[in-house]
Amino acid sequence: VVRTEKNSLNNRFLPWDEIETEAILSIDDDAHLRHDEIMFGFRVWREARDRIVGFPGRYHAWDIPHQSWLYNSNYSCELSMVLTGAAFFHKYYAYLYSYVMPQAIRDMVDEYINCEDIAMNFLVSHITRKPPIKVTSRWTFRCPGCPQALSHDDSHFHERHKCINFFVKVYGYMPLLYTQFRVDSVLFKTRLPHDKTKCFKFI
Repeated sequence: VVRTEKNSLNNRFLPWDEIETEAILSIDDDAHLRHDEIMFGFRVWREARDRIVGFPGRYHAWDIPHQSWLYNSNYSCELSMVLTGAAFFHKYYAYLYSYVMPQAIRDMVDEYINCEDIAMNFLVSHITRKPPIKVTSRWTFRCPGCPQALSHDDSHFHERHKCINFFVKVYGYMPLLYTQFRVDSVLFKTRLPHDKTKCFKFI
């Protein structure tokens, strides 16, 4: 356990010396992932180390009446963000987030106590000009019986709308890119003879 001097969501992405691996698995304390899902996600990340690879997909959308960007968590045929509440990314991005990304973005994260995951998606898409990769078909990852998360508060979504529009102003353009691509295991939903087994039974 690493104790920090300041309580900040930005601490999530500090490139601690204690992290000796290239890959960082960032996971919320109320996220529920099975062992096989974690292993599969890591194997996909090893083939796309410059991307955020993870589980909860989200997307941005243009609000025509208000002429502004919106954050959306509804089911969709495409996505532009993978939330870092359950995702793999390269440790180098933690360094860029903490020491290279504009300070104004980290300040807004501290002000709202929100949006650090959106900020990381903006950063990686800005650098790579590639979208993130969502793995598995599952959309909800909250653990059963956990207390209600902050994300269920109406103000949470309003703040995220504001974050997206502010981040666009900081970058000078919209870095997020849409994708209709999702990764499942090769034998996902494939019927096998009884004497054969899958590498991943449920994904």
